[in-house]
Amino acid sequence: MRGLSGFLISFLLSLGFSQNVQYIVHRNFPSQFVSPRTIVIYLPPEYSTSTNRYPVLYMHDGQNLFDSQKTGLRGAGSPIKWDVDKALERLISEKKASPCIIVGIFNTAKRIEEYSPPTNASGRGLLGDYARFIVEELKPWVDSSYRTDPSAKTTGIMGSSMGGLASFYLQMWYPEVFGFAGVISPSFWWGNEQVLSHIGSFDFKKIGLLYIDAGWRESDEMMIPARHVYQALSPHLGERLWYYEDRNGTHSESSWQNRVFIPLLLFLGKTKPSLLTWQVLIEPPTIGINDTSSVTIEALYTDNIKRTSLPTLSSKAFLISNHQITALTAGSMSLTIQSPYGMLTTNISVQSKSRDAISIRFLSSRPVILEVFRYVSNNLTIPTNFTINLLLTNETTLTQVRGTRFHFRLLDKDQKPIETNGKPIELSVTFTRDRDYVVEF
Repeated sequence: MRGLSGFLISFLLSLGFSQNVQYIVHRNFPSQFVSPRTIVIYLPPEYSTSTNRYPVLYMHDGQNLFDSQKTGLRGAGSPIKWDVDKALERLISEKKASPCIIVGIFNTAKRIEEYSPPTNASGRGLLGDYARFIVEELKPWVDSSYRTDPSAKTTGIMGSSMGGLASFYLQMWYPEVFGFAGVISPSFWWGNEQVLSHIGSFDFKKIGLLYIDAGWRESDEMMIPARHVYQALSPHLGERLWYYEDRNGTHSESSWQNRVFIPLLLFLGKTKPSLLTWQVLIEPPTIGINDTSSVTIEALYTDNIKRTSLPTLSSKAFLISNHQITALTAGSMSLTIQSPYGMLTTNISVQSKSRDAISIRFLSSRPVILEVFRYVSNNLTIPTNFTINLLLTNETTLTQVRGTRFHFRLLDKDQKPIETNGKPIELSVTFTRDRDYVVEF
């Protein structure tokens, strides 16, 4: 890249320049398409002692990927990291995955604009420019500076939330560059699910492996659009589409940390996953008259890899809409389920009353006050400032109508915000999905 040496600051993080160097930080990486940013490159432990060429995984929100002490970039990003390097090294040590170079691309103040498609109605979408930066500037430089295998089959792109949305579009736009995309908790809701109107324009014959996931503990605005995109893509991609719904997944780095091994194995695994067993999941599992539940199939594969599919349903006792059932009468009702793994008939107990209320147990590791500053119910957002005192008991249980959402921050005994890396700790929970559960913090 012209003028790169004049702008690039890089340093090796190790004891001197030993053979154990794993992290290289490039500050103010220049671009003619987007503003300069930090790039952190993870090299597998064997890199300095081998002559091999390696697959490369490009990841958005680079400041949230690795332990800050390892990279020297302390205070950057979320206090909880993906620890994607630890996950990969564990898989390598277990001889389940091949080594890989990981390129973490830091976000900027324009994160939302750069991760959103340019066709978005807001007019702020800069994803086209950000994509050109990666494809035309960053990747050629990485391939010329490191021993990479530059082919599409060994090049992946991955991110979460808006970064998941960006990863999806980068693979669709550049299938000859990215043979794999990890689309984690994607913001497919963006632009009123405009992604659905774009699917018909993609050349699916060129698309490699696409992994999409979402968590049941995320809001419906994250979960439902993911299902819509999965359903729209399935006829085009078949087995090249891997979809998973994490029953305990929240919209957080800790959840992405827990399941990042799945896309790593799909991209770098030494063996193809084999089916072990499958089960029917009904959420919410307790259903009353006029209640609606979703029916999904969760399949377990080798190495604890999981996959979700949406079955075909038939029953005279329920009102059926796609993969959802609505109870009409109380009692034990029969439901026939056709899945990719086989067919079965099961009985579902329907209560005489609607099950509208969901209970969440809040469990704190220390005395805190929860300040609820935003309350969402019936799709209405209500600013508020009520507090929940956990100074004495460290726990409480709240019951709300299904779909209610709390946005809250943690306060100390003096009602001052508790901070991490200079930022108040803020969380959100939704009283929805499959069952009563516990939120720990």
